Amino acid sequence: MKPLEKLRSKYIGCMLGAAIGDALGKQNEGLNRKDILEYGYVTDYGKARVGSPGEKLREGQYTDDTEQMIVLAESLIECNGFNAVDFAGKIAKWGADSLNDPVRKKLVGPSSSAAISRLNSGITWKESGSDIPSCGSAMRVAPIGLFYNNMDEIESNAALSSIPTHNSRGAIAGAVAVAVAVRSALCENDCVEIVKDAASRASKYDSGLAKKIELSFEKKDIEPDEVFEELGTSYLVYDTVPCAFYCFSRHFGAPEKAIIEAVNAGGDTDSIACITGALCGALHGIDVFPEKWLNGLENRKIIEYLSNEIWKKSDNI
Repeated sequence: MKPLEKLRSKYIGCMLGAAIGDALGKQNEGLNRKDILEYGYVTDYGKARVGSPGEKLREGQYTDDTEQMIVLAESLIECNGFNAVDFAGKIAKWGADSLNDPVRKKLVGPSSSAAISRLNSGITWKESGSDIPSCGSAMRVAPIGLFYNNMDEIESNAALSSIPTHNSRGAIAGAVAVAVAVRSALCENDCVEIVKDAASRASKYDSGLAKKIELSFEKKDIEPDEVFEELGTSYLVYDTVPCAFYCFSRHFGAPEKAIIEAVNAGGDTDSIACITGALCGALHGIDVFPEKWLNGLENRKIIEYLSNEIWKKSDNI
């Protein structure tokens, strides 16, 4: 594969990987690790269990994680870069539509819901963000790591993209860590360097999260039951982002295993797997994903189109 074709494959793989992880992970969202082990590992698309936020979603259908990523990608493409006003307007409209949908409203987390209400009430994007350190901005941020190739620009725009909905230091640090890691993976850095890049940039905003990302790498050879219990798997950014880095690091050369590990972590499995999938796709490209995952993913063509448009607008070609 020619270098530019390979890079394009990584762009598409990153966004499809996020959506695949999300669509797989929604099945276990809210379950603890013990229950997942009892019911059996999820390895393919299926319906979420009754009582879970995504119980009414179809097989292969993703959650708000990917929907928000798509909103961000569309804004980047239309504005030829990150524009906070445009993105805030788009996420506010998306949120209003989601909260009025009986199926999708259960998927929108408390931080996003509160911020969306404030945005739609006329509060400026600079003041609308929640101070809950949840992972909403980290799970959607991958397109910024694709669009920009300068790490300073990636860091600043990832941080800015968090503010309209997630204005805590932890949430901002999580968005920075994931976006930076996506770019580092695109550059085919080794696992040590990818984690180092992410933790170093994140440390400017929240040293605690940065240290936990580093810890997740140090624990990569330890069995997941022990690590997931230590790291935590809640919707808080201090749990989801390190867990995703753990899965990615543990199965650095085996992306399918990395995503399956994340899908079955327990807790906020759709977000953990969404971030893991984005990192795996950015490193390896689209060809590493099983055909059954690609073919069974809802709106695959839309995601491919958006990632291709970002690739064409980036500074890489």
